[in-house]
Amino acid sequence: MKQNKIKELELYCGKERVNKALAAISVGVAVNFILFIVKIYIGLSSNSLAVMTDAVNNLSDSLSFVIAAVGFSFLRKKAAGEMVYGYGRIEYLADFVIATVVCIVGASFLYLAVERFVLSYLLVFTWNYFAIIASTVVVKILLGLFFRFFNKRVDSGVLKGASLDSFIDAGVTTMSLIGFSLNRYANLRLDAVFGLIIGVIMLINGIKLLISAAKKILGEKISSEREREIKEICLAYEGVAEVKSISLHDYGAENKQLVLELIFTKEETFDIIDKVIGEITETLSEKFRYDTKICLSRRQNETQS
Repeated sequence: MKQNKIKELELYCGKERVNKALAAISVGVAVNFILFIVKIYIGLSSNSLAVMTDAVNNLSDSLSFVIAAVGFSFLRKKAAGEMVYGYGRIEYLADFVIATVVCIVGASFLYLAVERFVLSYLLVFTWNYFAIIASTVVVKILLGLFFRFFNKRVDSGVLKGASLDSFIDAGVTTMSLIGFSLNRYANLRLDAVFGLIIGVIMLINGIKLLISAAKKILGEKISSEREREIKEICLAYEGVAEVKSISLHDYGAENKQLVLELIFTKEETFDIIDKVIGEITETLSEKFRYDTKICLSRRQNETQS
């Protein structure tokens, strides 16, 4: 009965998690698209590459959130047919697509920045443009805090990345603002310099996200710290002599299956073993939200007949 209640709670939490994530993502789409409209207008009007780079960065964020929203929508679908383990790994695929978009945008602006070092250009500066762009820095910081708040309740790689990206974007916009304002005082092509810096930051951040997403898709090994913690929990129970193997199968944030192979001492009866297995399964499921499966290996000190 208690196991059924746990399953029902996990199902409810899974749906609630998706709904909260979609709500946060929807805000991200709207805010980033509005910032793109504002910045691309100023960038084109002033001919500032740094501002245009920052604007397209906001557009890529908005499109990435749309992709993430599609991925989270799949999480609502139940496991069926060929997808016997559900659609949880769609979230990791969304992370990968987002990271790819960031890398492409970063690389393209690196090219444009280098081009500006070669070709001459005219930049138009006004204090009105400066004030508007400065206000977007505050908006991005607030958006980063918003994503961090939601991620504490959702625990998603998408929202964690979105929070970090928002803070990085605030720094990027600040740099573009500095380049935009100083470029009129010195013939140092500062707009191109800051455009180059922004492109490098985007590319490095995108590559990090790409590697992280690829590891999740291919399947990461359980961390040594988590493995040690699981062993300590199991060995604390009466009769457990050894944890022979631990493997984690990741089918999404809400569907992680932990498989253990335990060795019990010869003295323990099957009734005690069954009780201990039930308690270990319940403890690990509640603590780590793993769907835990336990296999028995040959008992220690067991002699062959």
